[in-house]
Amino acid sequence: MNARRLEVISLCVGTAVGYTGSGSLPVWIAAMNKVGPLSAEGVSYLATGELTLITLAVLISSGWVQRFGPRSLGAFCGMALVLANGIAILPSVPSVIAGRLLSGFAMGVLLATVTRVALQRVDVQRVLALTQTAAMALVSVVYFTSATLVGRFGPAGIFGFLGLGGLAVILASLAGFPRELFGRETPSSQIGNPGLPAYLAGLALLGVCLGQGLIGVQIVVIGGGLGIPAQTLGRMLAIVTPIAMLGSLTAHRLGERWGLVWPLAVALVALALDPPLLVTASTAGRFGVCAALLNISLMFYLPYGIALFNRIDTSGRLAGAAPAFILLGIALSPVVGSRLIAVQGFRGLATASSTVIVASALVWLVASARGGVRLSLLPTPEAKRD
Repeated sequence: MNARRLEVISLCVGTAVGYTGSGSLPVWIAAMNKVGPLSAEGVSYLATGELTLITLAVLISSGWVQRFGPRSLGAFCGMALVLANGIAILPSVPSVIAGRLLSGFAMGVLLATVTRVALQRVDVQRVLALTQTAAMALVSVVYFTSATLVGRFGPAGIFGFLGLGGLAVILASLAGFPRELFGRETPSSQIGNPGLPAYLAGLALLGVCLGQGLIGVQIVVIGGGLGIPAQTLGRMLAIVTPIAMLGSLTAHRLGERWGLVWPLAVALVALALDPPLLVTASTAGRFGVCAALLNISLMFYLPYGIALFNRIDTSGRLAGAAPAFILLGIALSPVVGSRLIAVQGFRGLATASSTVIVASALVWLVASARGGVRLSLLPTPEAKRD
């Protein structure tokens, strides 16, 4: 196996484990609410703390990758994950808190590491599509196996699963991560500090994830409000999650044949049109189709969004923290969404979701224009290399 392919596989492993940190939160929250040393309120605060640490760690550690090297930093994150989740298994309040917070920090540093490595490749968009697919696949595995793991071992089953993920990260880092960040594929333009267009791109990336999350996080509440039986809704959502991988797989197949901006625009149109259709779905089937398209569109959007962010941010440092913008948008959506439902109902929520996405699309347009990205349907140099 050549080094380039091994690097892609290692990036898929690292990204999948990194995003499982936030993806597994609902599972272990539910498990600890039933059996755990913390109260329901304490569990909620702990989950918020872990998600906050993941986001902050991505932001502050993006520059560490160049200083310490991806291979060393990735292996360190893997060892920290093994240690942290081992501590979290211990049946005491201090150990659970310390383990979860350390795990969150390690997940954030890991996400920053794999993102910076992926962004230095010439085939960045296609690699990002593969890593996003791997992340969704592993999160789906967690959801499908959680009943067995939690049923037999309680919350320790999920923490043990994450610890095994840490072992996989150690192996992937040592086998496939480069020793240094800036290798032969790094664009020579990646110097200097992030400019205004880069910050606008980060804001746009965050805004789209917030807009989609307003609906996505409240999907169970919306389905119940439309009269869909809980059992039907559960089966539907179990199918919708893995189906979302079609979006990132399509993005990988398409690559940059039509550039970055136009596929991004298609995804944004789909994301903006979906919420009003979803909240007015008259049957469970239509609701399921809309829910699937919402997630497929997001997974199609992310590889192009992060790649465009990287194209605009010539320093590479702010784009390397792209997972932080994604997670922050998702983290804000439950609070904002619940308040919108209480005040304006489902239709108001859908209107707000579409408005945020349209506004984010306009910010993307400004960021692209200011960042010198051409709106062209001609194949890019990256696409010609595919």
